[in-house]
Amino acid sequence: LHDWLPSWYNQIVDHYKVEYAQGNETYPSILDWLEEKYDRFILSHGVTLAERFKSYEFIESVNLINMHDMGDSLVETFFCDILQAKATCNAIKDGARPSKSNIGIDHEYQRLAIAAKRAGIIPASSLEKKIQIRRVSMFLMNQVERTNTSLPRLCPSNEMLQVILAQELEHERKYFPEWFKSQGGEDALRKSFEKAVQKKFCVYDV
Repeated sequence: LHDWLPSWYNQIVDHYKVEYAQGNETYPSILDWLEEKYDRFILSHGVTLAERFKSYEFIESVNLINMHDMGDSLVETFFCDILQAKATCNAIKDGARPSKSNIGIDHEYQRLAIAAKRAGIIPASSLEKKIQIRRVSMFLMNQVERTNTSLPRLCPSNEMLQVILAQELEHERKYFPEWFKSQGGEDALRKSFEKAVQKKFCVYDV
């Protein structure tokens, strides 16, 4: 869950970054997103969807798959071994790949760049296209890292974090007990969660 939430957030804001840059929408941080929409977006999580689908009489079966058990080739294992979709499987083995890869990036510098534009610090024309947003964001990131600048950050409340952690522990114990145990159980998950909070859930105060 602590990996999925930032990934889901990244996909959503990446889709609307030009809208944010144009000032048509406010660019939410993951902190804003968690506090305002967590209950809504958790409905899209795989475990929540599986539990809902299991309640439908017209659905014959629902299985949850641990992607960590799928080896190095997630796409190939899914289509070849699980779905057994022969045509797609053969295409993948022949080199076909998804048209767009889900590669996570740090969107905080995009938020910083857009905030700077809206404050009049950088020209509005410099953030009109996606490629411009990306270039300016990378420039800001390199400048912050080069100068070792420490920017003020905000983190989720302890109450919010405890809600997320409790749900993740419940999911792991209930649906992936063997994997959960093999990875070190609750102690290991708590340590992984704490690292993720600092890296993925805390945001710049812009």
